[in-house]
Amino acid sequence: MIAAAHDLIAESGLEGASVQGILKRSGVGSGTFYARFDGRDALLAYLAIRFWAEAEEGWTSVLSAPRWAAAGPKEILTQFTRMAVVWTRAHGSLLRAFLVHAMTHEAYDLLDQTAELDNTVADHLILLLLPRAEEFAHDEPEQAIRLATLQVFATLRSRFIFAWGNRPDGIEDQKLAGELASMFLRYLGTA
Repeated sequence: MIAAAHDLIAESGLEGASVQGILKRSGVGSGTFYARFDGRDALLAYLAIRFWAEAEEGWTSVLSAPRWAAAGPKEILTQFTRMAVVWTRAHGSLLRAFLVHAMTHEAYDLLDQTAELDNTVADHLILLLLPRAEEFAHDEPEQAIRLATLQVFATLRSRFIFAWGNRPDGIEDQKLAGELASMFLRYLGTA
């Protein structure tokens, strides 16, 4: 059921993930579905909670300090923005579905989960970059790192979630990642 729901969301968005469609795709009976979930909203909330937990675990692993011990701010931020672009593109359909669902179902706190992940990633970048703060001209590097991280995610949401599909915007993913890294570095006062 879970894989079927993921596939349907990726193919057709939130609208395509009806209970009937999920049952048909998964080959599971309605009794099995309703024994586990009260309905589609409960399934989507479950998917979101699981997704955000896995995302947090993944970003925590990727941004662990030992991996970046020899890297400078430019390398860290260039790689971070590349990974963020790839990650957001890969999960755009799910992120869009979760956002639409969160806007209409406040009880599940899905918007809070988005903000929590953004800030968790910012926390990891702060841990990586603050020891290198002597390279920054910004007076408040911790705040600057957090704000720039949030701006990266806001830009990516705007591009991959709100303007979904293959709508051309004149900038390729690799170029976008480079520009986001440049923006981040300049804001810190190091480019």
